[in-house]
Amino acid sequence: MLDKNIFSKIESSGAVERIRSMQVRTLNNVLSASRLARMIENETLNGANAYTLATMFYDLRQGIWSELYNGRTIDTYRRNLQKAHIEHLDFLLNTAQNQRGRFGRPSVNVSQSDIKSFARGELNRLKRDVSAAASKASNTTSRYHLQDVLARIDKALDPK
Repeated sequence: MLDKNIFSKIESSGAVERIRSMQVRTLNNVLSASRLARMIENETLNGANAYTLATMFYDLRQGIWSELYNGRTIDTYRRNLQKAHIEHLDFLLNTAQNQRGRFGRPSVNVSQSDIKSFARGELNRLKRDVSAAASKASNTTSRYHLQDVLARIDKALDPK
């Protein structure tokens, strides 16, 4: 996304934050409560023909956290994306409120849907995967990042 030759001539800073902001917006859109509710409904109506929440959460985990599984160094952009993922799962589990649809009708009751269950399940799965990878991290920055992620996950799972 960044041509270093052009970038070095026109801007001295701000690229990391700009990319992080785009990552967060995209992730928040993909994991919006209303989208997740539509996916639950689609799975209910179409069964095996639907793209399920379980499959989407798996695909996101494999993509966002690929360094856990392949042992590569986690760069700045990926660390930011991973933190945003944990932050949004925390939001879905602990903060998300019921969403209103057209004409003020409720479109999803977050606390009584599968959304919180999936958010909790993903946080627990990531906790296991991150924990296993933290001691094998390829450098100090990645190791510290994974230790921070574990602390964020613990706080999301037990906010008291």
